[in-house]
Amino acid sequence: MIDQINNICKDMPDLGKALVEGYQATKADLFKNRNLRVLNCTHDDLDGAVSGIVIENVFPNVRTVQVNYKGGTEYDNAMAEILNTADTYDAIIFSDFCPDDGLVEAIHNVNKPYLVIDHHPTATSRDDELGVYFIKVGQCGAMDCLEYFSPIADLSHLKTLCEVTNDHDLWFRKMVPLSDQLNNLYYEYGAANFMDKYRDGMDGYKLPAEDLALLADHDRQVDEYMATCPQKELPHNGYYIKCDKYNSDINLRLTDKYDWLVMDGGETTPGITKLSFRTKLKNLDLGQTLKALGRGGGGHPGAAGQSIPTEEVESFILTVDKALFDPDTMELTAIRNQPHIDVSLDIS
Repeated sequence: MIDQINNICKDMPDLGKALVEGYQATKADLFKNRNLRVLNCTHDDLDGAVSGIVIENVFPNVRTVQVNYKGGTEYDNAMAEILNTADTYDAIIFSDFCPDDGLVEAIHNVNKPYLVIDHHPTATSRDDELGVYFIKVGQCGAMDCLEYFSPIADLSHLKTLCEVTNDHDLWFRKMVPLSDQLNNLYYEYGAANFMDKYRDGMDGYKLPAEDLALLADHDRQVDEYMATCPQKELPHNGYYIKCDKYNSDINLRLTDKYDWLVMDGGETTPGITKLSFRTKLKNLDLGQTLKALGRGGGGHPGAAGQSIPTEEVESFILTVDKALFDPDTMELTAIRNQPHIDVSLDIS
């Protein structure tokens, strides 16, 4: 539609711009109706959960499901919700997550309007008559949701919760240890229980005593678990660890010592392994590197993810190492001027 408007108004660009803005505003007006029955597909992390909390504070009739990128059970579950429960909702909201072509096709099959609120640099907006896209990088998805819906709902009680989430998700780390603790609580409680507990926000910049006690016990469990995990140093001051839980905690325990990390989350589906990459270095961009490799991965400069066939894990990690640190691949991303070291990871 936008292309059609621009084509019709090619000799009148100001008119074309006004018509496009009016067209987009008309589509967005639907989501000002707080009586909508909403299916919220939100990213399966702390930012996604807090984004979901914001949306639950806007729409009284909302059903929240977690979603992640293609290759995991969350993606399949979200796809099934879209296709199989269409008579129970009026519209779909994706928060902290941008749907791919498969999910958009499913939405068109059920002919439902949808809103995308995302902040990932890899997010892509489409000229879609059913879709409204609010893509704003530089702040987390929860902050984007807060900004988008504040004109129609009083969400001031969620501001602190979103700020703390923003500190963790964008790795600003100005609110440590609070932002790390909040993230740990998300995983300790699980998404649904966390969203219930923090649905009304935080009591200032502090956590309840019972949550602090829970976190103390949690830290002990992380240390015990980490001691059992297969782990190995990588080239260029990197580190590999196989861990299917406590990823954020383990990241924090290793990030000050190593320049880049690979956390192997194990198989999310048979034959498919989820890898999480982290770096503290500001001149590397993990998200753009994974995207450039063309295997469907992506994320932020300092935190990115990739699902890969299990038998290719070792070779893929070495490919990422080469993309990050070999001067011959500088077209992929910002790269440190260090020679590549060919080694076998021996992670079996």
